[in-house]
Amino acid sequence: MDADLRIEDAVVHFQVKNGIVKAVDHVTATFIAGEITGLIGESGCGKSVLGMAILGLLPSYAQTEGRIWLDGKNLLALKPGHLRKLRGRKIGLIPQNPADSFNPVRRIKGQIMEGMQVGKREKADTTSVKKLLELYGFSPIDADRVSCSYPFELSGGMLQRSAAAMGTASQPEWILADEPSKGLDEALRIQLYDTLARVKERGVKGMMIITHDLELASALCDSVAVMYSGEIVEMGKKILASPRHPYTKGLLASLPQNGMNPMKGSAPAPGDGILGCKFASRCPEAETRCFQEKPDNYPLDDRTVRCFQYA
Repeated sequence: MDADLRIEDAVVHFQVKNGIVKAVDHVTATFIAGEITGLIGESGCGKSVLGMAILGLLPSYAQTEGRIWLDGKNLLALKPGHLRKLRGRKIGLIPQNPADSFNPVRRIKGQIMEGMQVGKREKADTTSVKKLLELYGFSPIDADRVSCSYPFELSGGMLQRSAAAMGTASQPEWILADEPSKGLDEALRIQLYDTLARVKERGVKGMMIITHDLELASALCDSVAVMYSGEIVEMGKKILASPRHPYTKGLLASLPQNGMNPMKGSAPAPGDGILGCKFASRCPEAETRCFQEKPDNYPLDDRTVRCFQYA
């Protein structure tokens, strides 16, 4: 059975007063088992919506099309009850903002135990919780203290590692980490890198990291998918070291360490109904064809690129 997580022509749209907003616009991608894949792009490009579609956690008013395959099952076609049985066992979530991800009136150990009970793969007791926390860098003494603490009693770094423990307590085969470095300072980000590396070492089949943090993606990810206006425009190996799509080049050029050269213009509003390439109005290399036709994802060496330059 195919161990990869495969997305085929996935669409997520929302009905609004002025029409339909396509937050995810005909995305096809394969997340390879055994790898960490980063999903990067500007705010509002559809990264988290795609992640929530994979997990089946979209709001009830979202409409989906296409297929998301995991272990031979199309996740978009499953009934809610069946999907709940897969969530936690087959695919788990390390949420963004761990301070808001814990129940503030329950101790950490009770919330991690709940995840263990979902997975039913190891005994759910205080000793198991402590052992799991130790896997994420806590000393035995700190693991004991953290497990008995309430979320508000822990530092940001401790909460982040505890959230990773909670998200992996059921021993899921796949992990989705949603903006795990959001709001963390440099010291906590270094701790996070170690935490996510430990997640991979726990034997997961694969991991998908949704992030704005290009340093995190560069440090941890085997592959990167670049998302723009609901589409994946470049995906493969060594994307951040050698970008090919004009958007990826612009994204990297806008970083402070690269001179902070912002791209002109802004991303189109979802639902604008653009006929051609969605990046054409901002692209310094755009030609007439780019405004009239939509490019495909073209194979190039170790990646695919949605740009006519590589047709």
